[in-house]
Amino acid sequence: MNYLLNIAIDNYDGKSFTTLNNAVHDAKKLEKILTENYDFETIDSLINENASRKNIIEVLNRILNELTADDSLIIYYAGHGTLHPKTQKGFWIPQDATRVVSDFVPNSTIIDIISGVDAKHIILISDSCFSGTFLTQTRGTTKYHYTKLNENKSRWVLSSGRHENVSDGQPGIGSPFAVILNEFLERNRNEIFSFAELATNVIKGTGSVAKQQPIFAHLEGVGHEDGQFIFNLDKTITPSPPEDSELLKIVITYETALKLKELGFPQSSIFGYYKDNGSVVVRRSNSAIDFICSAYTYEEVVVFIPEQIEVDENTYLARFDGYDKVELREDGEHEPAQVTFQRTFVEETPFMALCECKRRMVAFSMTEDGYYNNLICWGKSQADSAALMILELIKEKKIQIE
Repeated sequence: MNYLLNIAIDNYDGKSFTTLNNAVHDAKKLEKILTENYDFETIDSLINENASRKNIIEVLNRILNELTADDSLIIYYAGHGTLHPKTQKGFWIPQDATRVVSDFVPNSTIIDIISGVDAKHIILISDSCFSGTFLTQTRGTTKYHYTKLNENKSRWVLSSGRHENVSDGQPGIGSPFAVILNEFLERNRNEIFSFAELATNVIKGTGSVAKQQPIFAHLEGVGHEDGQFIFNLDKTITPSPPEDSELLKIVITYETALKLKELGFPQSSIFGYYKDNGSVVVRRSNSAIDFICSAYTYEEVVVFIPEQIEVDENTYLARFDGYDKVELREDGEHEPAQVTFQRTFVEETPFMALCECKRRMVAFSMTEDGYYNNLICWGKSQADSAALMILELIKEKKIQIE
């Protein structure tokens, strides 16, 4: 049997640790996908207040005695993690923890328990800060046929980052790591694939949308025999409709992508828009067949926006009842402007990008109709708002795309 142990914490006891946005959301989505699409059963779910240190240790020890040599297990953890400043050892932070180290769950404790579990395959997926501390080294993936990989025992870890803080993501959408992980599992239509194939896609995808770099490797000294868990897709599963794709929440819209394409924007994104039975869908770029244009993430487009935007005598600062011409500084130069991004919590256009100077919105030269071109752009995602700002800055000749 294939089992999933889910541990996820958004709401921490007391004020020692901040509330997270997406840990429970991500864990429940993963559970739904694995149980409905890949023949998994949930062995336990420790959510919020149930994820105390005592309960985590007890469930892990119970699994040690319950699983057989024919079973496989995924342990998924989403919550806070920390690093000991002197030993550089990592910890999970249970829901009831204070700032005392003895309240934490050491990585070493988790690994010790895993070493005693008599299961064929164990995968530890950790979406928390400093989750890479489970691993001391990586090495090349063994290349065997799926059947051979599945025969040998395995102990693997996929972490959302190295020795670093990682993003919790936008509320209700998911952490960047979990979005890519769940997207791959949900949209996959290959009947069979290995854990290494899953991990490789998650590493590439997360690295492209967030300033963190997931890693994966086997655990040393706990019974790893160069095997891999092989995922088998339930053949009765049909593709979910394109509009359900989580990727649409982190890439620019199709309409914006077409505008960037018309301007000759580099086609370098790992995501793209494709024709699919009369519809337009976004997916990981894997071929030129039916490809329309790239679908960029925030990290891919924001690099084209300079930290400071040059202004001139035709630049104005907006106020409630009009506009003031930007003033010269004592050195005879104009105060530069910069682009900032904000979440607005308006459902139709939840993000905006705006050009600011001295905390006031910047407007560039007056149009032929007598209106100022206010640089405020509303987008359906953070990536889309950034791309729309790029289009405005190009139109104003403030930046050039080569």
